[in-house]
Amino acid sequence: MAKAAFTVWENRIAPVFDVARHVRLVETENGRIVREDRAELTEESPVQKARRIADLGCGILVCGAISRPVQEMASAFGIRVISFMSGDEAEVLQAWLEGRLDEERFAMPGCRRRARGGRGGRPGRGSNCGGRGRGRCGPDGRAATGPAGRGAGKNFKPR
Repeated sequence: MAKAAFTVWENRIAPVFDVARHVRLVETENGRIVREDRAELTEESPVQKARRIADLGCGILVCGAISRPVQEMASAFGIRVISFMSGDEAEVLQAWLEGRLDEERFAMPGCRRRARGGRGGRPGRGSNCGGRGRGRCGPDGRAATGPAGRGAGKNFKPR
C-alpha cells in the first residue's frame, strides 16, 4: 500500500510547496485508490510542512516547485518528492495512478524537459527546472521507470 500527498490550491496542484496550505491524501493498493482524505498544512515553515506530510504517513509528495533544502529534508524524512508538476488535481492524480506524470502537459511552465530527469526526486541532467529532474514513482511507491531507468511513459503498469 502506498500513501501520497498532492499539494492543492483551487483544484489544481499548488504552484509552490513551500507556501502550500492544503493536501489531498490518497492511499492506493494494487494501483487502485482505497482511501482519500484532505488535510491542512497550518505550519509556517516549509520544513515543518514536509515533517507534517511524513507524520501523515505519506511516502510520496506530488507538488509544484519546491526549494532544494526543503526537498532534501522531505527526502530525509523518507518522502519521495515528485516536483515541478502542474495541472488539475484530478488529472494529475489519474496520471500518477497510470504512471503518466512524465507527459509534458503536467510539467510546470518553463520546466520542459530536454532530456530525462532524475528519478525519485533526485537531481537529473537536462532539466529546465534548476537542474533537478522530475522524480517518478507510481501508486505503489516504487520508481515508475522502464528499461535502463528511463521514464515510465505509456508502458508503465503499476504492480
